[in-house]
Amino acid sequence: MEKRSSPGSESPTQIEHAAATEKGNESTFVAPTRSEEAAVIRKLDRRLLPLVFVLYSLAILDRSNLGNARLAGMVTDIDLSGNRYNLLGTVFYIFYICSQWLCMGWKQFSPHKWCAFCVLFWGFIATIQATAFNWGGLIACRGFLGIAEACFGPGVPLYLSYFYPRDKIGFRQGVFISGAAMANAYGGALAYGISQIRGSVAPWRILFIIEGAPTCLFAILVWFYLPDSIMEAPFLSPREKEIALHMTARNQRIDVDQQTGIRLKEMWEGMRDPKSWLPALMYFGVNVSYASLPLFVPTIISELGAFTTIQSQGLSAPPYILCFFTIISFCYLSDRLQMRGPFCALAATLGAIGFIINATCKGAGPRYFSIFLSVEIFASVALLLAWVANIHSTESRRAGAYTVLATVGQCGPLLGTNVFPISEKPYYRKGMWISAAFCLMVAVLSGVLSCWLIWENRKMDREGVPEVEEFEETSGGRAEDRNKKHRYVW
Repeated sequence: MEKRSSPGSESPTQIEHAAATEKGNESTFVAPTRSEEAAVIRKLDRRLLPLVFVLYSLAILDRSNLGNARLAGMVTDIDLSGNRYNLLGTVFYIFYICSQWLCMGWKQFSPHKWCAFCVLFWGFIATIQATAFNWGGLIACRGFLGIAEACFGPGVPLYLSYFYPRDKIGFRQGVFISGAAMANAYGGALAYGISQIRGSVAPWRILFIIEGAPTCLFAILVWFYLPDSIMEAPFLSPREKEIALHMTARNQRIDVDQQTGIRLKEMWEGMRDPKSWLPALMYFGVNVSYASLPLFVPTIISELGAFTTIQSQGLSAPPYILCFFTIISFCYLSDRLQMRGPFCALAATLGAIGFIINATCKGAGPRYFSIFLSVEIFASVALLLAWVANIHSTESRRAGAYTVLATVGQCGPLLGTNVFPISEKPYYRKGMWISAAFCLMVAVLSGVLSCWLIWENRKMDREGVPEVEEFEETSGGRAEDRNKKHRYVW
């Protein structure tokens, strides 16, 4: 048997260059050095990560600014009596959940065109929320916003998996998802500033305009700047494209032939794989705990009794800044150690401790401190996105698995946005205990999935499945339908 090179090995090997594959030819490829691989990764990072980070940050900002708009005076112009405010969040998530299958647009269509459409769509809807003059108009906007954002966010992890190897995808998913934490951080600071505006237009309407309109402009940037694939990346030289393919195809298949759209059989395999459903249940638990926080944290802080409404806007930012650094740190270490489950469980446990403190204390200091811990549950999301990419070895299988993850997981906010009713203020005990319980569920399921994958890897040891497979054995082996098993990252 031919000896397989390890990642970053400097010994030569032969792979099929993707361009030659499409022409039915075969070319000689010299394996890259570690420095060459690192240089290509840096180029990809500079091109992709800032853009997806900013876009997701804008998406979360436009999705979760209801809490800030409420404190900025929306209740004086829009009748939010009874459970009407809670229904605004619920309707968004109903439409968002029912539209999760649209994330496959990232695989079926040219990513730069699909993404530009999504960004323009949700930016327009987010902006025209400022024109709503009654509850019916606002709830219609929230429904369409749910559809628009379902086209974008759930598909970005799939898109990133086209460009990065399995052992480096975690950090990149972390940078992407940390845009949510940063949005909630500067969203509070931005709302604090906008709340000071006095003029003919209500501050809450200005809030929607300032946070929504810039998104539309980013659609133009996406159209011209976002690459569709490695082979269509104009910022990579031919040699760098070969290196990128070599890395990305290590222990997973990539589509380099004529069929680059959805492969229905593989998609279905990903959707019915039991290992797709455990992360989905974990994602559900994370969303029950986290989804309600951006909507209610400003209100909870304002009702601690020690801060004014305006101060609570600003004080809602620091916990999310800490969460941002936690996400980046956990994902970086997860890649270095090639472990997902332990870090996912740790983030969930920290979140549970925060919710328990808030449920059992009455003092403003301990309750505010607990929010710093509660938001750490969101670090689990980035780890789950990377975990799903690691579990499934083909692009279409990942498309199916991400659809399951998002559809099941996004049902969590339907519960999460309704466990903090006004009648429970100022302590919201029930919501805190429910959130803590779901955090602990995420920690337990992380351990279960890790043990399952360790068992699967040991089974592959006995079957002689190699630890490292390169382009010829993964993507090159697709035609013969061989080498379908690849090692799991647990």
